[in-house]
Amino acid sequence: MHRLVPLLTLALLLAACGSSGKNFDETRVGNIKNGHTSRVEIEQWFGMPGASQGLTGTTNGAVKRYTWSYGRSTHGGASTKAKALVVDFNDKDVVVDHAYSEQ
Repeated sequence: MHRLVPLLTLALLLAACGSSGKNFDETRVGNIKNGHTSRVEIEQWFGMPGASQGLTGTTNGAVKRYTWSYGRSTHGGASTKAKALVVDFNDKDVVVDHAYSEQ
């Protein structure tokens, strides 16, 4: 999961610079189970991702990555909310790794 930290940091920094991305329901993040949760379930819970990319050469068998990010800043930055979710899937569309971060 350490390879996702730079991506999450970038997503949070971009999201914290105003309102961006599409809000998603983070209360379902705890339901994600590596090796069990399907891509269809993820899409039902969080909607379509803001970004999707193919992956190659991963050690965990991930071939696809979905990323959601949302940020909102109010009162000139006095109040900021940012969150990001990254989910990796294998060739059977099953979650093999995921990370969630918020500030």
